[in-house]
Amino acid sequence: MKVRNTAIAIGIGAATAAGLSLLKVNKDFVVGTTAVVVGAGLMISLKDKNDLSLKGRNYEYFFNRAQDKFELADYEEAILDYNKALELSPTEICLVYSMRGNAKRNLGDLDGAISDQNKALDFDPLYADGYFNRGIAKFKKRDFDGAIEDYSQVLKINQKDSDAFFNRANVKKEIEDMKGACTDWKKAAELGDEDAAKLLEEYSE
Repeated sequence: MKVRNTAIAIGIGAATAAGLSLLKVNKDFVVGTTAVVVGAGLMISLKDKNDLSLKGRNYEYFFNRAQDKFELADYEEAILDYNKALELSPTEICLVYSMRGNAKRNLGDLDGAISDQNKALDFDPLYADGYFNRGIAKFKKRDFDGAIEDYSQVLKINQKDSDAFFNRANVKKEIEDMKGACTDWKKAAELGDEDAAKLLEEYSE
């Protein structure tokens, strides 16, 4: 299974909206991570600008420190900092919940991981990584039908997500739906996934 972790650097300046820039990086890490740089904006509606600045700096500090700890596989400490970031955040941010869920998944707390991805999706029902990450946790719990549903939801949001095709294929292989697995590996391969192409060649008749 391919995993998707989100490496995020957050810089909070003035309380204005800023766009999200998404790009894949680090090809050596099972699947490319999603690097998100959030500049300035979280649309914080606090009256006191000094409070806004202090709260923003503290949130930024704990969140970025959690990301550093996650990258070092120090998941327990990362979770503590994600918790603090959520306490300080001006709004419930799906990225924080999803990353905390990934840390819990890596510690073997699959129910906690699913719960956090649910919270991320409550905040943004179109957050594809939430479904993707929840699918991984469900797969590890052997909830194969649930995992397939989550990867299918990712593909409704983005029909060119080769990682979702790849993982859904692997789930189908697990339940011995080889025809369905080969169909998904083929789609992933057409989107440039070399691992999928190798598995397609190995398992297709």
